[in-house]
Amino acid sequence: MPASVYLVTGGARSGKSSYAQNLCEKTCPNPIYLATSKVWDDDFKDRVKRHQNERGDNWTTIEEPLHPSKHSDKFGSKAILVDCLTLWLTNYFMELGAFTEPDGDKDAKANENDDKIGDASEQALEKTKAEFNKMITQWDATFVFVTNEIGSGLHADNAASRKFVDAQGWLNQYVSSKADMVIHMVAGVPNIIKQFTPESRDPLKAPASHDLTERAVLDQLLSTRSLTMDDKGYFMMKLDHAKGVIRVTYHSCIKNDKGEVCDVHGKKISCCEGNNNRPEPMATFEARTAKELTVMVFERWEHAKDLVSVGHAAYIGREAQKAEECLFAGRFYQQD
Repeated sequence: MPASVYLVTGGARSGKSSYAQNLCEKTCPNPIYLATSKVWDDDFKDRVKRHQNERGDNWTTIEEPLHPSKHSDKFGSKAILVDCLTLWLTNYFMELGAFTEPDGDKDAKANENDDKIGDASEQALEKTKAEFNKMITQWDATFVFVTNEIGSGLHADNAASRKFVDAQGWLNQYVSSKADMVIHMVAGVPNIIKQFTPESRDPLKAPASHDLTERAVLDQLLSTRSLTMDDKGYFMMKLDHAKGVIRVTYHSCIKNDKGEVCDVHGKKISCCEGNNNRPEPMATFEARTAKELTVMVFERWEHAKDLVSVGHAAYIGREAQKAEECLFAGRFYQQD
């Protein structure tokens, strides 16, 4: 099973990098920025510094101009923003002699040998594709690649530049064919031009109407069965349709030596105002999906293993699925 792959493309200042950065930040608490660029001059150094300032401290930056796959040990369970395919391909063009590298005030120069340019162009494209293929074999990573639609501009005035435009177009097509989703940015507006392909399986037998009735009765019976509550606390789940999230609060039942409801450190927790004697939440979680919620609570919350029983965790998992279904359908949700 390969990695999840997103491709964000567009022209200069179309909002590609900002969109890709926002996508990574919304899907991973500690994403990786994989910079393929080399810093050739002060202007580019300033641009790199500006992009770094836009990213928070939760980002890890890796600078790798040619072989990103050698950092694969850092990619597990992360969202990786690869910025960008164009500069990555440029680095191979320079390594193989199609262009010279900029040097101080001297701009890059194109090789004037057409045969050399042709060979270098083909090799650069194949090397970039091969390295890309290595990267996306990592099943537990999400890659967001940024690229440029340079073929939409003026026709290049030399053979090397024309070869580069062609190679960039072919690379974009190749990555697009492997991507789960492709986003084309125009004037800061994302246009989804390729969506995730739904999993296709043979139609399976669905329960008959009388089976559904029996199952509804079974669910009702199970909902009214007697349960032993966790003695340390309980969860409350609601929907916030305005924000589009499932909100879960954990309320402590722990008491200190004074008989006061407290947190795991013994600090008193105040009760909610009004007629409700329920203690204020010890923790609050907001998630967009059931899966995101259960990861937050049971994988990332430091107190989960000490406060939540297996039975309670199973209950929250079931309720999260039900809440997600109501959230997506715009229906009222009532916790069981």
